[in-house]
Amino acid sequence: MTSRFRPILIALGVIIAAGALRMPMEQAMTRDFRRQGLLEEELDIDVKEKIGQNSMVVALAGVRTLVSSFTSLQMTENFTKTLWNKVEDNAETTVRLSPRTPYYWDIGGWHVGYNAASAYRSDSKLPKLRAEAEARRWVEKGRRFFERGAHNNPGSWRAWVALGNFCSNPSFFPDDRKASEAYNKAIETGGAPPSIYRYCLLAEARAGQDPEKTLAEVRELLKVPENRVPTLLCLNYVLEAQKSRPEDPVAAAIANFGSETKALRNLGAYFTNVSGRLPNDGVETAIRLLEGRAGIAPDSPQSFILQREKLIEERRFTR
Repeated sequence: MTSRFRPILIALGVIIAAGALRMPMEQAMTRDFRRQGLLEEELDIDVKEKIGQNSMVVALAGVRTLVSSFTSLQMTENFTKTLWNKVEDNAETTVRLSPRTPYYWDIGGWHVGYNAASAYRSDSKLPKLRAEAEARRWVEKGRRFFERGAHNNPGSWRAWVALGNFCSNPSFFPDDRKASEAYNKAIETGGAPPSIYRYCLLAEARAGQDPEKTLAEVRELLKVPENRVPTLLCLNYVLEAQKSRPEDPVAAAIANFGSETKALRNLGAYFTNVSGRLPNDGVETAIRLLEGRAGIAPDSPQSFILQREKLIEERRFTR
């Protein structure tokens, strides 16, 4: 090697060595930034093909949100035409472009989980069993969509609540344990409004996982006057009855609600909320006694016992 080329070769060697050292550092930083949501994921081939060449150029220019707003509009257009497979396709493309936008997960889940499932269930052209099977298939798609939305946006209480609400909905094969977990995740973000605490307790009560824990949480909430709403008071009565059936149900109801009139009104509304799927331990006994003291006959239209029986019969007939 001549002295003339030596400085050039040394410089090249330094550049190559620096590049080799820098590459793994940059790759690690890129992975870390993507994990923290500070850097967007690369577009996969499937998404590039779906959004087209022009949109891909725009997306690569760093404005994916703009492209995702277009695909979201396409989703709305296909929704109005009830083209459910295309709606799902648009929803998937939209969230792959903007995975950190909870709104897109919410609206996509609403179309896929709620609207498509309802449309198939009420499709009179399909045999009843086929319609129900199709509805269930789309419900499961919707649930997975909401789950992915929450896991892609773990700090968004809205994303977790959307999952919790879907899992609690009595029309969509509810999963109360999963709903309870989702509401708890929403609470852990620190931004959820007080109503979510009540939703969480209702889901826990439906799941029946740990009544003692749920009762303790209900009692804690009831210490705040604003939380003394009828549903929580009724849940408190029910969970206490689960723990130990009251020797005097009327006295226990008055102690819980403040008066016989209020107890009958609140427990009656709770008891006739058939779609609420809430536990009813001790409620029927208390209502029968309170109705007897109020002079309401068992066959009277005012009787909550009779009203509930009719509602259950109607649901059985219409299913």
